[in-house]
Amino acid sequence: MHEERHSENCMVCGTELTYQTLAVDKRCDYCGETFPTAVFCPDGHYVCEECHGAGYYSFLEKTVFSTTSKNPMEIAEVLLKGEMLPSLGGEHHAIVTAALLTAVKNYGHIILKNKDLQTVTKQDIQEGIRRMKQIPSCTCAYHGACGAGLGVGAFFSILYKATCAQDTERTLAMRAANAALSAIANNGGPGCCKQSVRTAILVGVELLKEFCHVKLPISHTRCFHMGDTTHGCKGSYCQFSR
Repeated sequence: MHEERHSENCMVCGTELTYQTLAVDKRCDYCGETFPTAVFCPDGHYVCEECHGAGYYSFLEKTVFSTTSKNPMEIAEVLLKGEMLPSLGGEHHAIVTAALLTAVKNYGHIILKNKDLQTVTKQDIQEGIRRMKQIPSCTCAYHGACGAGLGVGAFFSILYKATCAQDTERTLAMRAANAALSAIANNGGPGCCKQSVRTAILVGVELLKEFCHVKLPISHTRCFHMGDTTHGCKGSYCQFSR
């Protein structure tokens, strides 16, 4: 069991990771379980999704359950500064859904597009986190759908209590995810999880305004992570760099 955990590149040794197009079986250096993966260390190290996010999700839940903020970007910025958060990875997906649901929970009652009165509960937030933990890292490239964008879809799915047997609710959730994914894709460049999280939240706030006439407060903070990203910072090409 390795005690040291690097936040960038290989979590075990800090070496730049190898990204392949085809998965191979690798044994996790932390739990010892074997999984198929296309991302691993050239020195043989591999960390599974469960171990990759170990310790972070408890911080995420503690943060969202204690905040009174109605500003989803403010909530997200706190979550993005979590000490156990890797530079890149699936943990970012849950930040989007949790921040949006928490902001609406703290906002209070809202009227949905179908005229139903809705409030967000602690159980709703837990469900959102659970769903997003199911989406692995690197889905942006390997599935063509960034998990941060899907986090907006999950937010509206939970808000509208959508199921695959429904019409309007299911369609609305997919349209929300599609809008967020389109905005993230338009950012271009190699994947930056911080940029994707912030982009997705901005889309979620705009759609909430359109669908429910709810205007959440939203802040714009200059990215604190500039120059410290595994894939290279986009610098002035990123809207959150200024």
